[in-house]
Amino acid sequence: MMIKKLMLLAGCVVMLAGCTKSNIVKPNETEAPDFNVYMDIELDEEQLQTDVNDIYLVEEDYPMAAAVDVDLKLDEECVDVTVVVKDGTSAEDAAYFADVAIKGINDQVAVQDFSYGESSADTFGGLYQDNVINLKIYEESAYESDGEPMYETQVPKDTYMTFEIEK
Repeated sequence: MMIKKLMLLAGCVVMLAGCTKSNIVKPNETEAPDFNVYMDIELDEEQLQTDVNDIYLVEEDYPMAAAVDVDLKLDEECVDVTVVVKDGTSAEDAAYFADVAIKGINDQVAVQDFSYGESSADTFGGLYQDNVINLKIYEESAYESDGEPMYETQVPKDTYMTFEIEK
């Protein structure tokens, strides 16, 4: 009886193995990945904004964050970045979050278009090599009431700087 079960099991395994086509050894050529690099890709600003919000508005990671708004004006060679922090956020935390947000915007652009270099400790990244950054940092209540930003600056093309906010 045990031998019959083993023979039946072995037969099923052989039939199942013979009925499938393996793509592990020789992948189907129509399903091959595209490794070509395409230049001048049109960036999806809506997807960019969604990705930035999903990453940089996480309470556990950035408790000071209230909003990040990005407006790409690549034909005018500028990027408008508005960073909104919660009321009572220290000047140092607001400056830190603005730095993180600017780099994060660049890195999400680099995800969409590989021709842009990623940010690092001393560069905002490839997006800003050919574009000026117009940065405004608001506290939440001032932003909602169309008040004055707590900090505003323009970062020249291909320049890295830290932000000194006096509160």
